[in-house]
Amino acid sequence: MRTTLTGRVSPRFQVGVEFNASAPQEKLNPVGNYFVQSETASKPGVTAGFSSDRIGTPYGMSYFVSAQKQLGGEAGRLAPYIGLSYSEYGREVLMTFGTSIGLRDDLVLLPMCDGKNAHTTLTWFGKRGESISLISAFNKRFGIAFARNF
Repeated sequence: MRTTLTGRVSPRFQVGVEFNASAPQEKLNPVGNYFVQSETASKPGVTAGFSSDRIGTPYGMSYFVSAQKQLGGEAGRLAPYIGLSYSEYGREVLMTFGTSIGLRDDLVLLPMCDGKNAHTTLTWFGKRGESISLISAFNKRFGIAFARNF
């Protein structure tokens, strides 16, 4: 189970902490995202950040940059992304990718690959910055994640 608390320092930068109860080491890690470029009709959004390493790794941080683009304009329900991530645990650069699929305004399905393994999340977003995700790690082990943005 993962619990994340984040807050916006500025419109483009957010930082926080992530607690992972099932991690064998380093249960508490910093997380952060910087929105390098906001998405527009003609340009993808670009984000750089850091968080705990891939699902299933016993320790380490991940440093990443990704580009994402919502298809079909603001009403679009598909948003693919692709990125590069440096894994401290594996000491390697990985290519990450996935597609966010908006099932409803408050419910998103996200099949993804972290560069090594496939995972899927189903996330409900509340109106006050809270979210709950059902995670299918390696598409066979289930978990849950809670997040709160301030």
